[in-house]
Amino acid sequence: RRKRKPQDPNLAWCWETLIKVSRSYVLVIQQLPEVLQDPICVNYLVLRGLDTLQDDMAIPAEKRVPLLLDYYNHIGDITWKPPCGYGQYVELIEEYPRVTKEFLKLNKQDQQFITDMCMRLGAEMTVFLKRDVLTVPDLDLYAFTNNGPVAICLTKLWVDRKFADPKLLDREDLSGHMAMFLGKINVIRDIKEDVLEDPPRIWWPKEIWGKYLKDLRDIIKPEYQKEALACLNDILTDALRHIEPCLQYMEMVWDEGVFKFCAVPELMSLATISVCYNNPKVFTGVVKMRRGETAKLFLSVTNMPALYKSFSAIAEEMEAKCVREDPNFALTV
Repeated sequence: RRKRKPQDPNLAWCWETLIKVSRSYVLVIQQLPEVLQDPICVNYLVLRGLDTLQDDMAIPAEKRVPLLLDYYNHIGDITWKPPCGYGQYVELIEEYPRVTKEFLKLNKQDQQFITDMCMRLGAEMTVFLKRDVLTVPDLDLYAFTNNGPVAICLTKLWVDRKFADPKLLDREDLSGHMAMFLGKINVIRDIKEDVLEDPPRIWWPKEIWGKYLKDLRDIIKPEYQKEALACLNDILTDALRHIEPCLQYMEMVWDEGVFKFCAVPELMSLATISVCYNNPKVFTGVVKMRRGETAKLFLSVTNMPALYKSFSAIAEEMEAKCVREDPNFALTV
């Protein structure tokens, strides 16, 4: 819906940076009502700064904890920038005061929503700097930690503009399921990259992988493919339980653009589950949907009936891949 480049140089830079770090997210943002586009762009870049700090392994965990806890206190300070940065995020961090200037132009309510998000998110991010993911509830908490406060912040923005049912403010559990579904797909898909880190980043719960393997690092070894696939199908099946509450959330979104913003990532997550299910390529490389499939999903989601139709089609594709020999066959189907 944005038809031209912003005239303000800082705002234009924010959008150009967002395109560099997440082009696909830009396409979804541009489906939103125009009144939401700039706040969501700024929100994303503020969040990306916090994520970059969380993930910067060059900073010892004990030093990252106070930085994460204090992050929200600095997002309105134009002299400050996060003390981190690597890869594609170096420019964002170096020029971070430009994000701050745009943050300060937002209305006070939006500033407060984003500040509250960073305060809660920074605190929750510290939890898994100190503990491992051992159980399925641990995985729920980890997935919520990385996405839940963001989903709650966005819900407040929708309701504040009267684009969604105010009852959503009393249903943080639904926002949480939206967040956990997205977060778990990233954890599942990135398993090879995570176990090859030094030291390995173990986000799959031992409650699941311990049924099949003695050491999660064995999951990428060819001789353990049978066990690896059973483990993969198990954790994917667990993620499916978030779908029903996600659909409940989206039933309460009124605006078509906001609906699409919410629905497309969730639908793509389900499609990613289908692509990953019983797929040994998860352990040898990065499994992604083809661009044509992504575009088709993007165009198909305009309302709840269309969403249900797409969900059903993907579910049928996934069911066709299920094998009776899989330990979780009955639960999956």
